[in-house]
Amino acid sequence: MNALPLTAAVTVGALAGAAATALLLRRSFELVDVQGGSMEPTLRDGDRVLVRRTRVFRRGDVVVFPVPDGPRDPADAPWLVKRVSGVAGDPAADGCPAVPPGHLAVLGDNPRSLDSRTFGTVPSRTALGVAVRRMARDGRPAQSLGRSGHGTNHGSRRTA
Repeated sequence: MNALPLTAAVTVGALAGAAATALLLRRSFELVDVQGGSMEPTLRDGDRVLVRRTRVFRRGDVVVFPVPDGPRDPADAPWLVKRVSGVAGDPAADGCPAVPPGHLAVLGDNPRSLDSRTFGTVPSRTALGVAVRRMARDGRPAQSLGRSGHGTNHGSRRTA
């Protein structure tokens, strides 16, 4: 009977566990590069954010979603990064339309942002997820992106 020595078995087990953890993290998180200044001062052009894949969104979350349909330059980024200003059932606010079921109203932190005031609400099912952390880059320290005040109402209502 050929048995692996105990240290080899432990090493194989540890490698298998690390591979499983890496696969789970890849399914749960994504790195997205920020392009443009619509989220300044929170995020700047060239920042990179760690996005947790989810279908649950709350006012104040920083979300990543595909560029809404319409004419755009193919060289532009495929994703937009904005802050949730309203979830399903919220009345019209901040110049955005009332939020229908299954949608989000989104605003950039920069007042000159292209957001729901321009293109309307966004279907929540299309969102990649919530940006949870700005990753260290160009000497700037990593920073949590929890909900913050930037002119939004931050209740605990959720939408799927």
